[in-house]
Amino acid sequence: MKISEKLIIKKYLKPLTFKNKDSLNLEDDVFFDSKKKIILSTDSYQENIHFLKKMKPKEFMSKIFRATISDIICKGATPKVYFLSLFLTNINSKWIKNFKLSLLKESNKYNLFLGGGDIVKSRYLGITISVIGDVLNKPILRSTANIDDDIYTTGNLGNSFLGLQIYKKRINLGKFNAYYKKLYIKPDLPIKFSKHLKKFATSSTDISDGIINDLKNICDASKCGGLISLDAIPFSKNTIINLKKRKISKLNIFSRGDDYQILFTANKKSRKMIKKLSKLTSTKVTRIGKITSKKLLKLTHKGRVINLPLNKSGYIHNF
Repeated sequence: MKISEKLIIKKYLKPLTFKNKDSLNLEDDVFFDSKKKIILSTDSYQENIHFLKKMKPKEFMSKIFRATISDIICKGATPKVYFLSLFLTNINSKWIKNFKLSLLKESNKYNLFLGGGDIVKSRYLGITISVIGDVLNKPILRSTANIDDDIYTTGNLGNSFLGLQIYKKRINLGKFNAYYKKLYIKPDLPIKFSKHLKKFATSSTDISDGIINDLKNICDASKCGGLISLDAIPFSKNTIINLKKRKISKLNIFSRGDDYQILFTANKKSRKMIKKLSKLTSTKVTRIGKITSKKLLKLTHKGRVINLPLNKSGYIHNF
């Protein structure tokens, strides 16, 4: 029988926190030092799971670096320093030089510096990045959504999944291929908008495992439910074109993960403020549903509740 990531955390790892409140009950993607007001997140990546083995550093470093700091910015915090652990195969000086240049670009773009790390030899290429950030007062958690809150997402969904499928040669969207491949390797983080989250967000997470799975994380932690509309899910102009041509389907792409947009909840009274800040920061922000009292997550399409197959709800780690 397969063991899920959630079961491992709940049954085997949660007791190891000894109920320390800064561990946030292992219900979030971050650790928060409530006295020093610092936040920490760590993520690990392995070839052929998180990026394709044939990819060069410039094709995967932007993706995994931004994926890691996404956990920090979706909490309304500012990433400051990162630590890097490398599990390296038979690389050469050209590879490590290109790796360094790719990391240098990302470090400069998001104003972070390397604080340390570790290097070991391995049969498989793997990378672990830990990020420490500053936060005012406290971060926006998954566990603080309120009944009747609006549910929002930034950006467009599905682009990264389509880019991966194109990389794997599973689909061919012709002139749109380059567009999707770029968004797969360089997700566009809503970092300007994230700086305003503390003004209105009641709960927040990033969309890494698919919007259904990530919203379920909020609902589980907040002990509530959610109702979202497939018709309200935001897609890029290029995706809308391909949807109309029936080359792709909404159900197949909207909750596949790796979008690294911000999924957040907010009181209805904040609608005008959110709209104003969306325009001010040139960030697409879409209201897609609401938080409900029943501990169920429902998806509607054209006013009717639909069932989404597990394999289309996002990425689930099973062992």
